Amino acid sequence: MARRGQAVAAVAAEMLRSTLQPLGPLVQEVHDAVTAGPTPPAEVAVTFGVQLGQDLKLGIVNGSGQAHLTVTATWKPGA
Repeated sequence: MARRGQAVAAVAAEMLRSTLQPLGPLVQEVHDAVTAGPTPPAEVAVTFGVQLGQDLKLGIVNGSGQAHLTVTATWKPGA
């Protein structure tokens, strides 16, 4: 039983890795867009959700097919 659990965990980890890999360029695009202005923010945060279902289907979209991505930018006086 423990061996099956380890196999499921390994499959889930690989699926997570392969799903998150394309997010690197997406986060870079967000960074480039936010910092391209005349007064770029001092901090930028990007938040997204990941769901792993019982059937090991992995994605950043919910059941209705909508993606959720939050970008927060912070400007500091004198920065």
